[in-house]
Amino acid sequence: MTDKLLLELASLSIYINITEDTAVKKLAELIRLLNGESVTPEETVKVYCGIYAHLLRNGCSNFYQHVENLTLRDENIFTLSCEKGRININDPIAKQADVELRILKRLAEVSCAEIKEKIREKFSGNTLVKQITDGLPDWNSIAEDSPNAGWSAEERISWHRKNGAGIFCSHYFFIYDGATQNFVPVKNPDPITLDRLYFVENQKRLAVKNTRIFLAGRTANNILFYGDRGTGKSSMVKAIANEFCRDGLRLVEIPKRYLEHMPKITSMLSGRGLKFILFIDDLAFDSAESEYTALKAVLEGGIEHRPDNILLYATTNRRHIVKEKFSEREGLYSDNSDDEIRARDAIQEKLSLADRFGITIVFTSPAKKEYLQIVHKMAEESDIKIDPALLEQKAMQWELAYNGMSPRTARQFIDWLKGEMELELD
Repeated sequence: MTDKLLLELASLSIYINITEDTAVKKLAELIRLLNGESVTPEETVKVYCGIYAHLLRNGCSNFYQHVENLTLRDENIFTLSCEKGRININDPIAKQADVELRILKRLAEVSCAEIKEKIREKFSGNTLVKQITDGLPDWNSIAEDSPNAGWSAEERISWHRKNGAGIFCSHYFFIYDGATQNFVPVKNPDPITLDRLYFVENQKRLAVKNTRIFLAGRTANNILFYGDRGTGKSSMVKAIANEFCRDGLRLVEIPKRYLEHMPKITSMLSGRGLKFILFIDDLAFDSAESEYTALKAVLEGGIEHRPDNILLYATTNRRHIVKEKFSEREGLYSDNSDDEIRARDAIQEKLSLADRFGITIVFTSPAKKEYLQIVHKMAEESDIKIDPALLEQKAMQWELAYNGMSPRTARQFIDWLKGEMELELD
């Protein structure tokens, strides 16, 4: 381990961000200490263990995997070009990336055994240092659960084209934070899958077909998922994201209070090589709210065309998303023609928002028979052993006491029943 690695790290230009990582900086500091003259055992051991501490704080105890993850998640001109499919191995940027990736591979493969031996040699006359060094943690080995992306530019071109770059290559669900104007990864997304959505086959078929058209690069429609609460509207959107996340689809939830940021959000995502569904849950506006104007412009009618890699999927419990008041209709039958025009215009503007979604998919609450069938399916999934008649009796008691018959109510009942039965077994 010589100063050559430090010089190579100084030569990075495409992957320069990696040199700012704390663990990498501490390793560089450790190399300088071991190659320097005036250094104490305490500071050497402290820096060595500081590398391990940083790895643990970031949920990765392996330096090789840590560096590999840094290279995969780094957003730079090379990785973004790969994501967009606009680069090949003969491109000068790809050739430079190939050189830098090989440097970073050498960094990732730094041997703890070699470092420990250097420490022993450095302080050869100190028996305590030898004793302490023998007990230092080994924070580097080739990770068995590596993403297997390879370290050549050619391999990375293929990997980033499929998986994306930056934060979008390691997460599939995001929430837009308007305060920082960033996309925050959802670390524990809902794992719901399409096959766990019951008695919504027609709705599922239409939503999946539209999404497939979108992923194929064709013109698809924005979708409004409308219906009773608890009927699976939001679950449908999340299940679609889970189904197609490995095909380059990412889901970004936009809180309603940040809808005025929609032009900025679409601008941030429009240049990416991935496809994005912007998800707005429980969409409804009061009469005084102005955010619906910004949303309407994005849906259709704004000066800027909606990017081809972005769709809007929204859920609502209201057929007419913007709430109306009877007072707004007073002018419709007035003798004052001026009042009638203003009232009709106001009403039409409010109704036009829902119309700007190309597709509206309707969800309805299940009948008793369907509700009980859903309960039985969920009980089977959860491996609940119970007499079918007793299960139905308990399910009906639950829906009467709580939220009525819906898939959400069925899920809440099954979760409670499973917990109750497991507690009694203990």
